[in-house]
Amino acid sequence: MNSRIFIILALCISSIKLNAQTEYLTEDEKDICWQPSVKIDFADYQSNSDAACVKYKEKYGLTMSSSIGIRGVVDIPIRRGKKKFDKFYLAPVFCKNCSCILSEDSLNLKVDQLLFDMAEVCARNARKELFEMQEKMNADNTYSMFFTTVKSKWDENMQSFFGGAIREILIEKKDSAYIGWRQITDEGLQRTESFATQPEDCHRFVLGKPIEKGYKMAETIMGDMRRKDEEK
Repeated sequence: MNSRIFIILALCISSIKLNAQTEYLTEDEKDICWQPSVKIDFADYQSNSDAACVKYKEKYGLTMSSSIGIRGVVDIPIRRGKKKFDKFYLAPVFCKNCSCILSEDSLNLKVDQLLFDMAEVCARNARKELFEMQEKMNADNTYSMFFTTVKSKWDENMQSFFGGAIREILIEKKDSAYIGWRQITDEGLQRTESFATQPEDCHRFVLGKPIEKGYKMAETIMGDMRRKDEEK
């Protein structure tokens, strides 16, 4: 192939890929989905109710309250067969409509960004665990079976981190606490970089429906199997 034609084709393909990437939505009027360049700002605290903020100010002296969590969903093929596997999507989300502010606190804002980043670390670890399960089992319904179990485990780890960081940094105001928790988070992000939340994950939640042709949202999936083991 003529080298000039090859270069033109390569540029066209790159342009198509770039345009495809820009079509993915990672934020809407209610939620902000985690992405590497996303930073939370005071203007993102948009709850119509200050009830949570009032409660935390009375109890802990805090003037801001954020709602951060990991969204998750499993989509399944409309028709099984021909090695069509389940797909799952995970994304840390900052809920603008659920987060309130009485007055701006720069340290509180830094802590909320820290929590947002740690939610991403937990989402990545859950994603890594599910990918490894699929690689080992090579079954079409691996994610329908184990998604809840894996996500629930990392949700719990995330909440444990949230509690420790908020207590030490904002409530007890320990020296260098923020630096320590920030270092743990940054190391986690670096270690799990290959499992980062992608724009496609975010777009799935902004859109609110499957983004892959021939798929539908699973109406039911297996529950947390750890609970079943505890009940035995």
